[in-house]
Amino acid sequence: MKNPLFLALLPIIGLGVYAAKVNPMSEADLVQANLPKVEKSKTKHQILCFSKPFGFRHNSIEIGETMLRVMGQETGLFEVTFSDDLSNFAPENIKKFDAICFNNNTHIQKGMKDEALRKSLIAYVKNGGGIFAIHSATDGGWPEYIDMIGGNFRGHPWGAGGTWDISNEDPKHPIVKDVHGGKGFKLKDELYVYNDFNRGDQRVLMALDMKSEVNGTRKGPREDNDYALAWVKKYGEGRVFVSAFGHNKEVFYNPEILKMWVEGFRYILGETNVETESVPKPTFNLPN
Repeated sequence: MKNPLFLALLPIIGLGVYAAKVNPMSEADLVQANLPKVEKSKTKHQILCFSKPFGFRHNSIEIGETMLRVMGQETGLFEVTFSDDLSNFAPENIKKFDAICFNNNTHIQKGMKDEALRKSLIAYVKNGGGIFAIHSATDGGWPEYIDMIGGNFRGHPWGAGGTWDISNEDPKHPIVKDVHGGKGFKLKDELYVYNDFNRGDQRVLMALDMKSEVNGTRKGPREDNDYALAWVKKYGEGRVFVSAFGHNKEVFYNPEILKMWVEGFRYILGETNVETESVPKPTFNLPN
């Protein structure tokens, strides 16, 4: 016997499924739904988001900007100025901002050719400015920029179509302790490997899992097998957070990545103080 209540509800259920297909969640809704709940900041900082690529253009740039806008609104941490105008890096303009988010701005050295602007950016960070670098913000630069970031893109053997194993190398660190409960995890994204990277210059938080069978199907170029994916560092008086994650759009509303990114912003804005001293690669993530 068919349940009459179920039969009566069928049209309503069908309408709900139809509505979900016709009106899927917007990217802003997805970010908002997956942001961690944090106490609202009492200070609203000013951030410049620079997203202009001078090389390969990632199709995740727009959702990166959406993520920043929603995160700023929901956490109260910051207001964002979205601008690709290089004049923002002039000394009289850059001082208006507490931090800069470089959002997939590939090959910045090809656009910022003015030596005065380059010096202004580096001085800004050394004097206390914050830097939040997403994915291809680490692809390119001039020597001082690369030194500030802590590495320079060399390739991505672990490509965007794969799902890779990530090691949380500093599970008690405030920025990553709540990401999957401090444990390793899987992520579908394009994972960079770096030239000009020295573990001794920064505190590595996340890295490629060197014991993973799936990761082992690809061969990286570094003889030391040190494939860092997220780190923090001091640069003069400035604070720098780097995330190699951010090629695939889904990363920008991944709830676990958003936990790390919120804490990364809190660090670069001076809301929290965290350890930035380098530590050796943990034995649990050494290759077999």
